[in-house]
Amino acid sequence: MKIALVIPVYQPCDKALPFLKTIDPSSFEKIVVIDDGSGEAFKPIFDEIGKLDNFTVISYPKNHGKGYALKTGFKYVRDNLPEVKGIVTADGDGQHALEDILRVRDELSEKENMLVLGVRDFTSPDCPKRNRFGNRFSRGYFKMSTGVKVTDTQTGLRGIPSNLFDMAITTVGDRYEYEFNFLSDAVKSAGLSQITIKTIYDDNANSHFHPIKDSFRIYRTPILYILVAVTSFLIDFGLFALISYFGPKELPLEVLVPYIGARVISGPYNFLMNNYIVFPGPEGFGRKLGRYAIVFVLNMCLGLGLLYLFDFVFPKNVGLTILKILVEAIIFVVNFFISKMFIFARKRLKKGKAE
Repeated sequence: MKIALVIPVYQPCDKALPFLKTIDPSSFEKIVVIDDGSGEAFKPIFDEIGKLDNFTVISYPKNHGKGYALKTGFKYVRDNLPEVKGIVTADGDGQHALEDILRVRDELSEKENMLVLGVRDFTSPDCPKRNRFGNRFSRGYFKMSTGVKVTDTQTGLRGIPSNLFDMAITTVGDRYEYEFNFLSDAVKSAGLSQITIKTIYDDNANSHFHPIKDSFRIYRTPILYILVAVTSFLIDFGLFALISYFGPKELPLEVLVPYIGARVISGPYNFLMNNYIVFPGPEGFGRKLGRYAIVFVLNMCLGLGLLYLFDFVFPKNVGLTILKILVEAIIFVVNFFISKMFIFARKRLKKGKAE
């Protein structure tokens, strides 16, 4: 099986060129280095890399991010090296040992249609606490959103089979969020193999990762979903309380009127915010609106049912507004996954449609 190596590089550190020189040029069909807009000051380094046997350097003037660089490399391999049936990606700053890169290559060659991850051991005593905490949060969210257990969701050492090339090129995201997004999509379409690799820490001296800005990019969807959900709830809850105060005081109208009245106003706001901000995608507005309407009606029926049930079960001194909070808390998490996987699910591009 012929495999290429793709390495995105931005403003290479002192380790980059010596590391790349250790790679046996015959160990891959082609070694593609992406200069992600490093600037003129780093041109001599990339010129040296380009002179290495079996290396190809692709440069562009402006920095776009790691995801953009990876997609550039994938597209080059797909369009120019049709004999290549797999791609290994690795970082060019010494974070991955050469022996591990070759192990991922061999695993990909053996399991042709499976995604291969070189995963780090976060239980090691040498692992910084911030890395351990970030990994626990990331893999927990990944497991919740995909149902798949992955040891290291942010590893840059991956083996990607040719059946995932088009997906790799069209996945949303240009920076660090890209790797998480691609992994989320890929595990739904291909098998997964994980092999433990050496973990090399240098106190992030060579990292271009910005903890706040890039973490927001990676977890943008759940963060924005929570913000939209909170504002939608405040609108819904405020209207519910207002209508309850001035509305009818006898069942079933005591529950029915404020609940439906509040939802009719807060629902459109929630849909528009989710459609354009939280889950933007290529699918048509009408189709997503239709899916949302179905879930909206089902949620309203569920919410009303729970509200009537709680009103019957709980003591009468517990007001409707308190019960409303309890009801919304129950359906909050479920709605996130319904929104992500059904209402606002991104349409998969068919093979051959990538640009």
